[in-house]
Amino acid sequence: MDCQTATLVYQAENYLDKIQDIFPEAWKFLEEQAFAYVHGKADEFDSSVKKLVGETSFKFRMVHRDDKDQLTKDLSELLGDITSRLLLEQHFSQVVGQQIFFSTICCSSHLTTDHELSLEEVLPLQRGAVKLQ
Repeated sequence: MDCQTATLVYQAENYLDKIQDIFPEAWKFLEEQAFAYVHGKADEFDSSVKKLVGETSFKFRMVHRDDKDQLTKDLSELLGDITSRLLLEQHFSQVVGQQIFFSTICCSSHLTTDHELSLEEVLPLQRGAVKLQ
């Protein structure tokens, strides 16, 4: 997140309200992804990655994004900033009623998981995702 945006967010009374005000499309996208993850909503890219990777010991859902899209850039800013990522994970975990974690992966894809992934867990997902490109 750039300094000007971070200043607006973290000097506000309610950080989440400010994030939602500044990034309404990203907020909506994350909310949709949180519910899609919890409800196991099918996604073509996710299914293809799972087919390549095979069975994992953890739950995940991955959706591909256009890397030139403004929403993708906003997601990168929000999830690349550890404070906003933790705030968003906490908020949406409460909304959907279970712990979820958000990440960006591959060529601007969005990843929702049931725990923070280790390198050994995420590397096969990364390799599967780039193989599809």
